[in-house]
Amino acid sequence: MKTKSLLVVVLILALLIAGGCSSGKPQQSEAEDDKVADGKKHIIRLGLNQPVDSPEYRGLEIFKSKVEEESKGRVEIQLFPSMQLGAMREQVEGVQMGSIEMTLQPVAVLTPFTPDVQLLDLPCLFPTTDILLEVANGEIGQEILASMEEKNMVGLGFWSGGAKHFTTKGKEIHLPEDFKGLKMRVMPSPLLIAQYEAWGANPVPIEYAELYNALQQGVVDGQENPLQSIALNKFYEVQDYLILSGHGYMTYVLVANKPWFEGLPEDLQQLIRRANKEASEKERQLIAENEAGFLEEIKASGIKVYALTEEEKEVFRKASLPVHKEFAKTERQKELLQKIYDKVEELTNK
Repeated sequence: MKTKSLLVVVLILALLIAGGCSSGKPQQSEAEDDKVADGKKHIIRLGLNQPVDSPEYRGLEIFKSKVEEESKGRVEIQLFPSMQLGAMREQVEGVQMGSIEMTLQPVAVLTPFTPDVQLLDLPCLFPTTDILLEVANGEIGQEILASMEEKNMVGLGFWSGGAKHFTTKGKEIHLPEDFKGLKMRVMPSPLLIAQYEAWGANPVPIEYAELYNALQQGVVDGQENPLQSIALNKFYEVQDYLILSGHGYMTYVLVANKPWFEGLPEDLQQLIRRANKEASEKERQLIAENEAGFLEEIKASGIKVYALTEEEKEVFRKASLPVHKEFAKTERQKELLQKIYDKVEELTNK
């Protein structure tokens, strides 16, 4: 009897211990284990050049909210607007070296690092924003983004900054020849320098943060930017004319450091990609919704506004073709540009 009683006690104790170890929690699947395998909280520093009231910043707030919420606290995104992490080129260098995790920058800033992306910056290439975005978000855009991996960066997707227009002091622009003698500010991009040289202007590379002062002090006579940049930075205060030219587009790319991004758990990589897609689509809507208001603000300043005619735009397009040829240098770039031409023609004739 004593032996039987002892066995019963041992069995009861064993069951209690087993129950205590399980703590009543269901076992995780292997897939769930993989998702939390690193056990880390990931801090993402994300820089941009635009201020907090810009559509780009508001789009990144959507990106931040989605990633933080769906990661359930595993990711924290810190946004740094208005070039708080350095000049635009410095931020790209930081991402390339890994001192910054992510940045949102214009194509022209990325061109010295990944030349294929400059094709989207060619003047008078895309007739509308919708056509540009359809090309950028399709197979051609994916080929261009893939080229960034050779330079230690991952291109997550394209963001819209709106159509670019001219502003000038002292002279209204109708045709390329009207640029003769004018000093036009450009981003430090060989393509944009060549663009204005082809049109007869004297291009002057100046960083974005210094642009207002350069216009005010007469270092340059004019510049190109979307309506939102002209309005938010009040460039109209130091310019006489706004020429609605739509000759190009301020296309942005959200880029990440490649080793850092590929070191994230797979589920977080996919979450970041999904959040980028959703946020960039919302940002494009904000651009479209706000452009009319930005234009009214600019007009209210008293600046003279002129819209190029279709005939004048065609003269600019023809004057830009040598620049297209010059900057499609490699065989891959020539093939990509031809694909863009073909796609633009297909979409234009729909």
